[in-house]
Amino acid sequence: MRDVAAAKCLLNPIEQVLYGRLVRAFPGHIVLARVALSRQLVVDFAVLRSDFTVLAAVELCSRAKPRIAQREREARMEAALHAARVKLLRLVAEDIPSDAALKALVAALPLASAGTPMRRAS
Repeated sequence: MRDVAAAKCLLNPIEQVLYGRLVRAFPGHIVLARVALSRQLVVDFAVLRSDFTVLAAVELCSRAKPRIAQREREARMEAALHAARVKLLRLVAEDIPSDAALKALVAALPLASAGTPMRRAS
């Protein structure tokens, strides 16, 4: 039997910080990590209301310039979230906002609707 302590963590240290801040920023909500939008697209976090409707999807990005494959993946993800009318919050991993700032950022994001491209927050 494998030692539980040796098991790999689901979230890296930066993701753990963001998860904690999302939980504190959205009390009464459900915060899920690594949510599959499709077989090939996974969002880092989803913040759900208590009735399991989606409040927002949250993606961690690096300051490094994304590769072509990464940009294509991001475009597919944005299109899928846009079609579902889900807010998308992109955060820089090296500069995670405070609990209060996260709440304000999500509140400020427009709800995606047909013909209205989603904006990125950083």
